[in-house]
Amino acid sequence: MTGADPDPDPGADVDAGSGADPEFDVVVVGAGRAGTAAAYRLAEEGFDVALLERAKQPGMKNVTGGVLYGSVLADLVPEFPAEAPLERHVVEHRIKLLHGDAEVTVGYRDLELREEPNYTLMLGKFDRWFVERAEERGALFLPETTVEDVTQGAGHAVVHTDRENGDLTCRAVVGADGVNTTVGRATGIQRTMRNEDMALSVKKVVKLGREGINERFNLDSDEGAAYIYTGYPEGAPTIGYFIYTFDEYISVGAVGGLETLRWLGDRGYGGTGTPLYGLLEEFMTLDTVRPYVRGDLVEEYQGILVPEHSYDSLPDRHDRRVALVGDAAGLVLNKGYTFRGLDYGVTSGVEAAKAAVACRADGDWDAFGARYDRNLRDSYVLRDMKQHRHLPEFLENERMYGVYPGVAVETLRGMYSSSTDAEGLTWRRAFRAFRRSDAGVLDLLRDGYRAMRSL
Repeated sequence: MTGADPDPDPGADVDAGSGADPEFDVVVVGAGRAGTAAAYRLAEEGFDVALLERAKQPGMKNVTGGVLYGSVLADLVPEFPAEAPLERHVVEHRIKLLHGDAEVTVGYRDLELREEPNYTLMLGKFDRWFVERAEERGALFLPETTVEDVTQGAGHAVVHTDRENGDLTCRAVVGADGVNTTVGRATGIQRTMRNEDMALSVKKVVKLGREGINERFNLDSDEGAAYIYTGYPEGAPTIGYFIYTFDEYISVGAVGGLETLRWLGDRGYGGTGTPLYGLLEEFMTLDTVRPYVRGDLVEEYQGILVPEHSYDSLPDRHDRRVALVGDAAGLVLNKGYTFRGLDYGVTSGVEAAKAAVACRADGDWDAFGARYDRNLRDSYVLRDMKQHRHLPEFLENERMYGVYPGVAVETLRGMYSSSTDAEGLTWRRAFRAFRRSDAGVLDLLRDGYRAMRSL
């Protein structure tokens, strides 16, 4: 027909109904480490990318007391770690099993860890720095922007925000908006999270000063330590505590599965039920803990929900043009002796960016989500979670938080007490302590098998 436009290329990416190209190649929702890593890599590859954040500035809504295992960031950002606002170089890890007024400690200190880029972070400072690096590469940062919906059309996606004229069209969306992901729920990728899928974390940041921290934790210069505690209250699974050293501050906090906290409240801890922040306050008064955490100047007191999945219970994380990364994809693993999540988030953001590169090469943006998922399955993140797929089941065992710490304390008390040291061989004391506990031989065999399977 004379004068008619030729048929459009069915593979072309256009804004349905207008024929116009989308405003952005990719819109990233959430400026934590996962989202910023995606935006950084995308901008470096020459994509038009918008990085949305509902807070006034990056890091305001992020809570961590953890360690960044930073090799993935060292590969991504040339300025890391030399120019990043890091706190302390972690050279010591301790696991502390609490039982009454006693504790049993397994410690590991190794100055060779200084050769690895593992640091404690204060996210308010670090996230701002990371977003600035992404902006320098060309990402557009849009703070104070709340995402209300995400829709997918023919050849495009739309991120609907509360900004004036705030609908952003794009070829693909990266959801990095945390455990209650709006992107995931709006697109139907995820259902509303259950108690079993989440944990609550609360923390205090207490100022002690550099010299005070070095003296209390036996550290030198910028050395850092990470302490993990379990066993309080006795027999309560999935309740743990942490202490991390920053430059002049310590972070002391508690993490508890929502289902366990509900059980403690229903059954009544101390007769009335105790919320997690109450358990944290009690933890800080324990005789074995108080010398590390005493201090009057509390700089922050925060709480946040975090995902708590096994490999087998991970939620869906992609649709045609949508990829969920970091906490939004449930990529957090409590290994019992350490928490992994910060590096998982960065890696997932990078894998989403790699998927976008592949889509640009062949024009098939409807394959974005599936390509991201394949990339993630080939990464160390899901391999690590798969290897430890039985850990959550093992860590939910009440005997790990009461019976076995009690046996260890009673055995060691016999070994080191002058009144009982001559009463018999160590194995006999351990056997007697075990016989007096609530565990049987079959329990011990089953739990030992589960421990080996988990690790």
